[in-house]
Amino acid sequence: MSIKTDIYRSALRDYDSIKSASEAKRRQIRDKVYKANPRLDEIDREINSAGVSATKNIIKNPDKKEEIQQELKAKLDTLNKEKAEIYDKLGITEDYFDSVYKCPKCKDTGMIGSEECSCFRQYLIQKAYGRALLNELSEEECFENFNINFYSKTEADRDGITPYENMKDVFGACLRFAERFGSQYKNLLLMGKTGLGKTFLCNCIAQEVLNSGYTVIYISAGRLFKTLSDEQFNRSDDEEYSSFYDDVLSVDLLIIDDLGTEFSTSLVSAQFFNIINERMANRRPTIISTNLTPDGIKEQYSDRVLSRITDEFELLRLTGKDIRVQKRYLS
Repeated sequence: MSIKTDIYRSALRDYDSIKSASEAKRRQIRDKVYKANPRLDEIDREINSAGVSATKNIIKNPDKKEEIQQELKAKLDTLNKEKAEIYDKLGITEDYFDSVYKCPKCKDTGMIGSEECSCFRQYLIQKAYGRALLNELSEEECFENFNINFYSKTEADRDGITPYENMKDVFGACLRFAERFGSQYKNLLLMGKTGLGKTFLCNCIAQEVLNSGYTVIYISAGRLFKTLSDEQFNRSDDEEYSSFYDDVLSVDLLIIDDLGTEFSTSLVSAQFFNIINERMANRRPTIISTNLTPDGIKEQYSDRVLSRITDEFELLRLTGKDIRVQKRYLS
């Protein structure tokens, strides 16, 4: 990430507070369990004592090191087995105490070894750009809540396919993209008129990818190109947007919503081509949603943009009637 130093430091302070709160909650849960089962505390003390005693014995009797280590292992195995049996009776495991952490991978430290955890990198993105730029994600817009029954089972298109059958294929492609993210490189282009569920599906994918521990920038085309233009010409009043272009190129998943609704210029066309070209070269997935047809993309951006998208993106066409209009009639 290319986030500015002041934002980075602020994020580190935030994570210190998050970690402290999580660890305090973990101690509370652990103390409650241990108070009700005092033998657990005794086992922990015996484990620590056994390790210290073994170390002292090895120093005094180095020729018996192997024998002492074997005795220690046998003792620890016995104690850990007893501890596991108590946990089993309680219906918990050691991981029960770690459930308090927002991120089980880094335990809310923001680091895994010497590397930044993906949760910290995503937090930096949200902190740097947040509501001013990024599309807000709704927890209600997830794959489980997608209602395919809004798509007609009777009105076939020119190829004889109903919107319902078509959407089953589109939904399946989006779900596979999200489930295989990180293990399979792919780009998606969602095309169709307004109100057919493109943004909803983008939300679904974003939620799933974030939950899998990857970073996401989800932004409307208008905001994306305006911010890049401001950055390029040093017109941004907010220094937090500095190096936004680098973050757009390096984020694990970039989702560009409503392509074609922004003010079109030769600069926008060049920026768009550079973004998709650079991300393709580094095999970083991109999703684009648009009301434009392929001919519309060619006319608004250029032949080379359409060529790159045609070669590298899976095209998903959404058909049917405006879902928002249908919902208004139902309410």
